[in-house]
Amino acid sequence: PEDMREVILAYQQAVAQEIARYDGRVAKLMGDGVLAYFGWPQAHEDDAERAVRAGLAAASATGRLTALGGKPLAARVGIATGLVVVGDLVGQGAAQEEAVVGDTPNLASRLQALAEPGAVVIADATEKL
Repeated sequence: PEDMREVILAYQQAVAQEIARYDGRVAKLMGDGVLAYFGWPQAHEDDAERAVRAGLAAASATGRLTALGGKPLAARVGIATGLVVVGDLVGQGAAQEEAVVGDTPNLASRLQALAEPGAVVIADATEKL
């Protein structure tokens, strides 16, 4: 369990670092999952591109990490673009996080589930931007 904790922590840190590098924010850490958003509180004209670049970088960074047993880790990334509501902090203490609500995070989650290990799947609307 302690070794697994270290692997997950290294994964979360690597992904969060890549998201921050492209000016994104981590909304929620969910064990081996990460929910991130771009364009709030500071919007950029190229937020969709930043999200895609961050997703590719996060998948690459994850592949450089080693899982228990010596195999490389592989992330599955889903990216969707659209309106969301970013709310107040919810939860308490270490479980405190920003609420991100809307169809867009749900679509991103479904796309992530479709992705092959090490791959990034983006929504049609994101690709058009």
